Amino acid sequence: MAENIPDLTYDQVNRQVLRPLGPPPLVHYPIMAGLGLMVGAWFSIWLYQVLTGMGVAGIHDPVDWGVYIGNYIFWVAIAMSGTMVSATLLLVRATFRRAVSRAAETMTLFAITIAGMYPLMHLGRLWVAYFILPYPSQRQIWPNFTSPLVWDMASIAVYLTVSIIFYFVGLLPDAAAARDQCAAVLGPDHPRTKVYRALALGWSGSGNQWRHHQRGYLFIAALITPVAISVHSIVAWDFGTSLLTGWHTTIYAPYFVAGAILSGMSMAITLLIPLRHFLHLEEIITIHHLESIAKIIIATGLIVGYTYAVEPFFAWYSGDKIEWQWTVWQATGWIAPTYWPLIILNFLLPATLFWRRLRRSPKALLPIVLLINVGMWMERYTIVAASTAHDFMPHNWGAYYPDWVEGCITVGTFAFFALGVLVLSKQVPMIALSDIKEQLAPEAVTEEPPERPSRRAPVPGRNEAGLSAVYATAEAMVAAIRRLRREGYERLETFTPFSVKQAEGLLNRRPTPVRYWTLAGVLLGLTGAFGLMVYAATRNELIVGGKPPVAPIAFVIFGFEAAVATGAVFNFIGMLIHGRLGSFRLPNGYDPRCSVDKFALFVACGRNERERVGEILRETEEAEAIHAVT
Repeated sequence: MAENIPDLTYDQVNRQVLRPLGPPPLVHYPIMAGLGLMVGAWFSIWLYQVLTGMGVAGIHDPVDWGVYIGNYIFWVAIAMSGTMVSATLLLVRATFRRAVSRAAETMTLFAITIAGMYPLMHLGRLWVAYFILPYPSQRQIWPNFTSPLVWDMASIAVYLTVSIIFYFVGLLPDAAAARDQCAAVLGPDHPRTKVYRALALGWSGSGNQWRHHQRGYLFIAALITPVAISVHSIVAWDFGTSLLTGWHTTIYAPYFVAGAILSGMSMAITLLIPLRHFLHLEEIITIHHLESIAKIIIATGLIVGYTYAVEPFFAWYSGDKIEWQWTVWQATGWIAPTYWPLIILNFLLPATLFWRRLRRSPKALLPIVLLINVGMWMERYTIVAASTAHDFMPHNWGAYYPDWVEGCITVGTFAFFALGVLVLSKQVPMIALSDIKEQLAPEAVTEEPPERPSRRAPVPGRNEAGLSAVYATAEAMVAAIRRLRREGYERLETFTPFSVKQAEGLLNRRPTPVRYWTLAGVLLGLTGAFGLMVYAATRNELIVGGKPPVAPIAFVIFGFEAAVATGAVFNFIGMLIHGRLGSFRLPNGYDPRCSVDKFALFVACGRNERERVGEILRETEEAEAIHAVT
């Protein structure tokens, strides 16, 4: 039995994970209709604000950053933690990520989309948003690449791009499983089959594809982890680089990152508990998985609580009268009703999860994470409103309360998030099938063999003729590969529902060149970004913020984002080319059962060799079918 997963078969996992892709129950329709009406109301009110002007919102002097920017920070935090935790847990080989990674990545896609909309809503005149893009206009006005606001634009765009690639690469094996199931149940010409066929990009689970996929997936995870940290750090610098009391502090970046993980993990559990219930995935998303995420909430809650304690301490210890009076006002002024609950909701409430019974009970865990989400939203509102409402000049002080327009738009974006996750959960598997199957597999096939053959095995062509054998277990397929390699047969290919490291080691192919594609993309993006920034700076010779026109240190942020974006895109292109993806025609030797629970071995050989190869394959135990492929 695999750790923390019931003793399920590959076929049972396949059926449980793909079952939600069928027709939804009747209860889904009124829920989706209600959420759809709320989303429609959101867009209607946004259109009303655009046509009428920003005066209909509650934003006014001195608070010119209101709920919209607070919501932006909140949704960036949700987006940042989803893919970051999935990618980070992949890098550290945490087994519990296998059941929760797809839900976390789905959460990221919709959260980052919503986050990208909020600056447009705050801008008001969204038709001039293109001014921030780095393009040569006849006015010779270029963006200020040393500004955190430009970094924000770049980081959001890059994070969305890399998150989509990371999500899609992980989805390829599961899209193939959905394709084969739809082809068997609905027929090869059914529209759903065609959609999954397009999403799978010709994925067959061949050893060659797994070799490039696994390494490329790991490279994208390595790229997206620092990008996720930089996204919320840059949001923190939007505030920290100002001189306003309460914002001008070096602790803001780690404070924002810790808060992002806290709110993101709370949102992940908020999604996982209903999903595991309504999609009947209790045997795969177990209590252990919820408990593991709850432990991350405990750790990040302690960090957030530490920042709550040191902020007033720094204000007192610094001796700065303005800083201290602002700290006292935050605890006693009109903002106090949203300040004090933060300590309860974001520190004391996560600390209750130290009790094992609480973090292992979905009924107790769900209200706790919901309240943490409320607390983290209130924290963003407090951060934005407090410092701008109570700055250095007493005559400029004022109160800020969101108007009905801001409230309706805020509720509408939450409805959009819920609707998006609900719809996507009925279209794509919400569990990474190949990861769960690999976890269920015996260690004997998921670890590389201690010794590799001396000669490397070439990859057979897609249309080569030969013999194909289907096995019930990966161990039997591996035994057949060993026998064939000893007999001198090298043109072998496997088709498996997950990556079989033993088979990959015995085939002993060359290291994947995807790493060179990734490196080339990173270098191209870095040099291209620095070239663009230097050219833009020397065109106008603008001195901004006391920095020289060409400010290499300030240029590093934009250069880093560009390097990651091109590195991820080149990584994906390399996987497509070397993994022979992009064709709807599947290679010779592939059996649709290989996306479920069977393991196929294809031997490229001539007619005069087929008799001997057939004898070897038949001598292997658990060979269910052997047939010629022409």
